[in-house]
Amino acid sequence: MHKQRCNTFSARAFAVLLVISFYSSSSAQTTSASPTTSPATDAGQDSLKVFIEEVRIPITAKDTNGRFDPTVELDDLMLRENGIVQPLKSVYRVPASVLLLLDTGGEVNLAKSVRLTRAVATTLVSNLRPDDQVAVMQVNNRVELLQPWTSTQSYAIKSFNQLLPGKRSALLSGLLAAIDQFKEIAPGNKHLVLMSDGIDRGGKQPDLSEAFRSLVAANVTVHIISYASLGMKVAQPSATRPRVKSAVPKELIIALPRTQFKEDDTPDLRTMMLNKGGMVLDVDMLFRRKGLKAALVARSKEFSALTEETGGYLWMPASADEMIQQAEEIAHDVDSQYVITYKPLQPLNPSMPNEYRLIDVISRRVGLTVRARRGYVAKVSSASEH
Repeated sequence: MHKQRCNTFSARAFAVLLVISFYSSSSAQTTSASPTTSPATDAGQDSLKVFIEEVRIPITAKDTNGRFDPTVELDDLMLRENGIVQPLKSVYRVPASVLLLLDTGGEVNLAKSVRLTRAVATTLVSNLRPDDQVAVMQVNNRVELLQPWTSTQSYAIKSFNQLLPGKRSALLSGLLAAIDQFKEIAPGNKHLVLMSDGIDRGGKQPDLSEAFRSLVAANVTVHIISYASLGMKVAQPSATRPRVKSAVPKELIIALPRTQFKEDDTPDLRTMMLNKGGMVLDVDMLFRRKGLKAALVARSKEFSALTEETGGYLWMPASADEMIQQAEEIAHDVDSQYVITYKPLQPLNPSMPNEYRLIDVISRRVGLTVRARRGYVAKVSSASEH
């Protein structure tokens, strides 16, 4: 199974939710810019405020064979913002900043494996360009930064030896911590690669919408390798098992009082511990497994909408070997990116710092295929001189 794209309904619904949430929120991230000026007065003194208005949008560019196209020029591209064609200023390449968020927690999905996660992550990092920088985070019962930003691939690969399984998956905290790591990275070619099925140990699954909105606002391209497809193929163990003879000494069992009535065939504790046979129900496993498939399907739909929105892909491997192969393809996608810049014809509005604007990047050259995020959050930044 290859890259999965969200259906039209879920993608549109996701975009609508983004527009509503960004207009009502006060904590979005930003793109960057070129200057326009406006006078201001502060305590009787004249101030000059410089508003940043240049937008940077990462795009993936490939030729007819699906390989990176190194010949892209401004005339090959057209960008529409809210339906209006924008005059492009530049197109260039910069090294990628790739954060790997590796989910090793949760006991419900038996397909999740630290060994497989390590192999997939190693393949991905090994196929990045030497000048790309990488950071590695692990999330299970807690969130841990295993490797800060580095351009030395061997450091990142070595950090995978620290991966450990956990009973829980604090994925929401992990996503928010990943966003904090991107705050120190310049706008442009930023990628989050998440390996996860998106679910916790059991019960009601955490709401990740806050983290999804923050990722969109941070202008990060999100790629997800999901364990969901593998988890739905694995046969779940029975919640019951044959009861084995008790390890309690026989003399202690005999000393237990009899509580079985003559007219009741149900064996009491003393009888059950003395005799073999019967079944034991693992209640914890029973409740952890309940609703697993529905939870995997629901989270996969959310993941699909998020990756489509940010210009990345959701990967749903059919096997462990395919998962490793897909890691190599992600590395090639990451290194097939350009950054295009433009100054919006409709100026950014300082009074609407969380405005969401739809964009559409189109190839104007036959044989060139481009892919980009669906929109960005327009937050104006400023500097003052007195």
